[in-house]
Amino acid sequence: MTRVLVAGWFSFTEVIATVGDERAAQVVGGWLSSAGIDHDLAYADYLHRGVDLAQMDPAPYSHLVWVCGPVMANELLDGLLDRFAHACRYAVGVSVVEPAAAARFDAVWSRDGQDTAPRPDLAIHPVQEGPAVVATVFAPVQPEYGDRGRHLEVQRAVEEWVADRGLGSFDVATDLLTRAGLPRRVDQVQATLGRADVVVSSRLHGLVLGLGRGRPVIALDPVLGGAKVTAQAHALGWPVLLGADEVDAAALDAALDRCLWPGSPVLPDWSGVARALAGQREELVARLT
Repeated sequence: MTRVLVAGWFSFTEVIATVGDERAAQVVGGWLSSAGIDHDLAYADYLHRGVDLAQMDPAPYSHLVWVCGPVMANELLDGLLDRFAHACRYAVGVSVVEPAAAARFDAVWSRDGQDTAPRPDLAIHPVQEGPAVVATVFAPVQPEYGDRGRHLEVQRAVEEWVADRGLGSFDVATDLLTRAGLPRRVDQVQATLGRADVVVSSRLHGLVLGLGRGRPVIALDPVLGGAKVTAQAHALGWPVLLGADEVDAAALDAALDRCLWPGSPVLPDWSGVARALAGQREELVARLT
């Protein structure tokens, strides 16, 4: 009876693998599912999915399929192949760095490194539209708010929510200098925010720049009792706002649904905003002329 274990570098606790490795494993798993072949995917325990390679029993498996990454002499890979000495062992979508190591497999379908033309990497396999993509803009600890500040707690809650929900995400910094000491410009940040479905921000300017770029924003006020993020949301008439003590997975789910739901507000009342800005402009100019 055929039963397959799909493994790769992502299966070892000692290795930090990449999403490309896991995507290749998903593709192979999809092939096996489509063919009606019983199989499991083995993951390192820190990934909290599939079967735990370190704890599982190899005996029930008739085949081992190693996916992606380099094939070379390595203590971890050699040990795995020793554990599956009873099984047929295949490698697919791999880079053959050392032919002697590849010889331990019964068959190898390489992406490169053998005396064959390169093959496309498995991760190129097309995907359907994925989950929503959120741009996160986090405020640092702001000591002026004293013990009312919950900046780190709010950021941690959002980061855990993004990971648990499997959302596409990217962080957007708003400092005028990058970590490399190079200048960052306003239009760079605006362009980046515009690529997200939703902006999630505990910074006032994440809220403002996100809405100004035409993206719905989940505004988070990291200060207990509300501070400038709350005030700005009220000034703009923007309704999707969570206080520091309201930020949890359920509230973030509801806020995301509200932002993505057809017909939900995606922009503030620009006419009111324009009137408020015009009033400030006129008063300033009058003082200067």
